[in-house]
Amino acid sequence: MIKLRFCFVLLLFCFGFSEVSVAKDVAHFNIILWGNKIGNLTASREVRADGSVLYLLDTWSKAKVLWITRENVAHYEEVYKDGKLVSSIFKEVENGEVKRWNNITWDGRQYTDEGTHGKKNFTEAPTYSIVCVYFQNMEQVKQIFYEIEGDFNQLQHPEPGTCEFKSSDGNRNVYHFENGTVKSMEFHLSFATVKMERVN
Repeated sequence: MIKLRFCFVLLLFCFGFSEVSVAKDVAHFNIILWGNKIGNLTASREVRADGSVLYLLDTWSKAKVLWITRENVAHYEEVYKDGKLVSSIFKEVENGEVKRWNNITWDGRQYTDEGTHGKKNFTEAPTYSIVCVYFQNMEQVKQIFYEIEGDFNQLQHPEPGTCEFKSSDGNRNVYHFENGTVKSMEFHLSFATVKMERVN
């Protein structure tokens, strides 16, 4: 009888998890500065039983820039449903202090965007954002949503397998694709160019 109960509980446990997630993909990247690995990026895309898609993205890096050691951690958490953004959470911490943050929510009528840059509302539904780049072919996409600032940017395609945009915070972001999958990236910052190379 005890064994039967244990099996029943185990089945419920497994069934519960199968209801939560239908499929999950994970991508790993090395972060490179001046030819040296300084950190890593992990992104995941999880299709859930209710049809929503959960994106998670975490980065960690540590490097000496202009004689100052900087340790940077960033976290993205976004939910899409029916191809549109439902919610977005972003937080960036540098040397233990919050550098930037932004939260976006959808109430059925409009988006409320509140973060380091202040508070605003908008109604246009984002369909592609930064977290999508790691799991979707962006070679034909014309517009991308920048979660950090909560704004839309035009996506340029200077050559086959490459797309780029200049974000509102002044950085030029370049993505290189191979067979529809992003393989490497370049982030042209004011002080240097940070590169990311896919590990798997």
